Amino acid sequence: MTENAPQRRATHATHDREDMKGIAPLIVGIAGGSGSGKTYLARQIAADLGEAKAVVLSMDQYFLSDVGGVSEMGHVNFDHPSHLDFRALISHVRQLRSGRSVWAPEYDFKTMVQTPRSIKVEPRPVILVEGLFILAEPMVSLCDLTLFLDVAADERLLGRILRDIRERSAEIEHVIDRYQRFVRPSYRIFVEPTKQNADVVVDFTFRRALFTQALVRLIHTYVDDHQKPEAFAAALRSESYETSFHPEEGFMSMTTDIFKLAKAYPEQSEIRNQTHALTSPAAASLGRRRPRR
Repeated sequence: MTENAPQRRATHATHDREDMKGIAPLIVGIAGGSGSGKTYLARQIAADLGEAKAVVLSMDQYFLSDVGGVSEMGHVNFDHPSHLDFRALISHVRQLRSGRSVWAPEYDFKTMVQTPRSIKVEPRPVILVEGLFILAEPMVSLCDLTLFLDVAADERLLGRILRDIRERSAEIEHVIDRYQRFVRPSYRIFVEPTKQNADVVVDFTFRRALFTQALVRLIHTYVDDHQKPEAFAAALRSESYETSFHPEEGFMSMTTDIFKLAKAYPEQSEIRNQTHALTSPAAASLGRRRPRR
């Protein structure tokens, strides 16, 4: 008898649930600046582990897109927590940890907006959550293993330029303008200080394949040995030092709530009773761009 598609899906789902028996999900949080390789690392780990063992949730999926139309998109700071449905992301991670499936928003990475569709995400032994603010409270408290990808600013900017031009057909002036007005200040305020909450801080500029494969082998061991996430995390945190973390660089306490911090550092500042967006030297060139050929 030939199995039809619904039967195959049901059979695979049953096998997946059986494989998960006795295995508490491991929540892996991956943070870092824009262009540091968070999405690449999460997807690579998930691909190497296999669909039955790992699933990825991207913080980008939870960015709110009701900003008043495409004409206003250039003025929206997508690197600010106020445009993120953090509560929905946290709720979905908790449900996946408890063994329940969720309907996550679908996000178009090219247009940077949510689509009307949702994606059904099934619980897996390893749940990879990646995004700018993943290592900030309250999300960081849900993670068993936390990673911060520390990449030099110029490398992150170059990566962002190449990605936006190739994948989003963006003008280079617009990419640099957004970086200067939004990405750079938001990284300093909201992202970089969460480095001290990471179990592992890695220079992800080079040796990406080496670190990725080492991490995959480590997580494979966790899944295959049916370890408890608490014991697994405790073993990784047994050293008396923080890898690549330097206290003099500044830090954000785990008790610092990202919502309160977002209110303390609004997207725009009021000067002399007028609202001004952050200025950018690159913005001066936007009005005199040469036509595209």
